[in-house]
Amino acid sequence: MGISGYLSFLVPPFPYFIEGNITTYQPGDRHPDRYRLGYFDVIIVRNGALYLGEENQSWTLTENDALILEPDKHHFPVKPCSVETSFYWFHFLTPNRWLSQAEPHLFAGSPSMSNLHFHMDNATIHLPKHQNLAYPKELFSNLDLLMASTLKPSKLALWATQMTFMKVIQRLEAGQGPKDSSTQLAEQLELYLKQNYHRPITNQDLANHFHMHPNYLARCMKAAFQYTPLEYLLRYRLEQGRSLLIQTDAPIQRITEDIGFSQVSYFSRCFKEQYGLSPHHYRKQFRKPPSESADAKTPIT
Repeated sequence: MGISGYLSFLVPPFPYFIEGNITTYQPGDRHPDRYRLGYFDVIIVRNGALYLGEENQSWTLTENDALILEPDKHHFPVKPCSVETSFYWFHFLTPNRWLSQAEPHLFAGSPSMSNLHFHMDNATIHLPKHQNLAYPKELFSNLDLLMASTLKPSKLALWATQMTFMKVIQRLEAGQGPKDSSTQLAEQLELYLKQNYHRPITNQDLANHFHMHPNYLARCMKAAFQYTPLEYLLRYRLEQGRSLLIQTDAPIQRITEDIGFSQVSYFSRCFKEQYGLSPHHYRKQFRKPPSESADAKTPIT
């Protein structure tokens, strides 16, 4: 069985909180031995030490360590606590696809996802299997609010709990701590492309703007987003074109120009390769067909 380094979740829809609390173990206490719980179990140590195993992996969790145990695996204590140990724990589930991975890689969503999801496309969030928290105080504050929200009446707790839970997940996500320079550069590239997609952009334009060699920019972008800058730009332009085809009545020639393509024929070819239909036929499938005859609308008198 492979080693888990990251748990990757396809979103939306997002994972949701089930239950949680703060527990204190005394010397000699052990974490329960459990198998196939059916939900994710997150352990975050405030002080002391926990000794836990999962299948063929084991960890010594000390102050500010976080571990996510998987729903379909065997969890067990490696040895009892030697000192008083306090830790947060909470359980969550996801209604969407997830993977246990050695390294964080994006993966595709279901092809059945609606074509109308322009603004919120599928994305992948990566939670480290085990990490030492870079900013524990902020996370502990969110966890205290999360645990307190479960004591409210159920109607009030529903919204407060899930919103706070999303903040906790965001804190745990890979990349919430300090980012290396190549990741920061890739994010700056992404922002630049999104802000300027409507005008011509070449690799040399990017090199001049960022004062970096085009090959280095491509490596950084590909490492962060799995696409080179121009590949990312093309996909983003096509997404904008797809949105305009549905949300406006603008002619295809106008849309072509607005999203940075120089020729309708090139836009149409790229669009069909990406979505399986020409821009005209893609738009047509979302238009109500005209009545077969004007008489069909004539009321009977």
